[in-house]
Amino acid sequence: MLITTSESSGIRRHRAYGLSPVITVVREAGLDPVAMLERAGIPADAPDDPEYTLSLREELAFMEDALQALQQPDLGLQLGPRYHLPFYGMLGLAAMTSANLAETFRVVFKYIHLTWSFMNWSLRSEDGVAIIHLQKRRDLGNCYQYMVDRGLAASYTIACDALGYTLPLLEVNVMQPAPAYAERYQEIFRCPVNFSAGSNDFRFEERYVHEPLQQAETESSRIFEAQCEQICAALDEGGGFTEVIRQHLLQLPNQVSSLERIAERLHTTPRTIQRKLAQENTSYHELVENIRRNLAIEYLKTTALSLEDIAARLGYADAPSFSHAFKRWTGSSPGALRA
Repeated sequence: MLITTSESSGIRRHRAYGLSPVITVVREAGLDPVAMLERAGIPADAPDDPEYTLSLREELAFMEDALQALQQPDLGLQLGPRYHLPFYGMLGLAAMTSANLAETFRVVFKYIHLTWSFMNWSLRSEDGVAIIHLQKRRDLGNCYQYMVDRGLAASYTIACDALGYTLPLLEVNVMQPAPAYAERYQEIFRCPVNFSAGSNDFRFEERYVHEPLQQAETESSRIFEAQCEQICAALDEGGGFTEVIRQHLLQLPNQVSSLERIAERLHTTPRTIQRKLAQENTSYHELVENIRRNLAIEYLKTTALSLEDIAARLGYADAPSFSHAFKRWTGSSPGALRA
């Protein structure tokens, strides 16, 4: 059994009301979410409008600002359990009326953009064990671990909501080294948690995947899924060219700066790419620098890779060249961030 999210290179927008849980925490901390929204280019009333959509760049800009202000590294684990099935609207209805948990995740994965996730999700089975696995689909910088934690907790919440009871887990695997908030994983998942693992996933007995759901209504689920299709089509229309280029860049390790190579992949010219990016108020150089910065932060915070290895992965000739660029991006050295 293998169920995965779509590998389509098209990038959809997200609905703004998905920021509501974060905004609640920001207000609880005595901070001003309106100022953060404005800095990200998002209207203050956007999260209250069920139809307003955000570009991924705007959403991540807001999240990075909020994470920096809150200084709560376990925020993803705080918020993931708040994303119950009803919060997803039509997608939640389609998921909870599915025949079984496998169908629930098939629907969720097919319309993953309605979950505000920046991850590719998959469900597979190995020797009687079902595995929900998350892998990023975009460079996320300081938001990376937040998105991993939120994704693991939210997908587990979806499973429990669909079943109507707490799904017992066998283990959780997290790629980052054990953080200061390691006990929070235990509180949420109530099973052994392995840090510095080879993947981000959680595992449970495969038999639960095939159990009929309490609210299963096949015909209703089909109708709800058709409406999810329409919603996703509308979101897809707002996808930006910048995100398409970003996806292609991330598929070319050690070739991050090759404009000609990207043009070749898209069957167009470097000049056309530059022109379209300019229409979205960015440039190829700016996009490459942004990706390198984000990937550098991810590698430094969540891996034990040496500076030499990170430099090579980002297309730099040596560690000193990478360190110089990193200090220009962030104002601090790679070693300071890792420490």
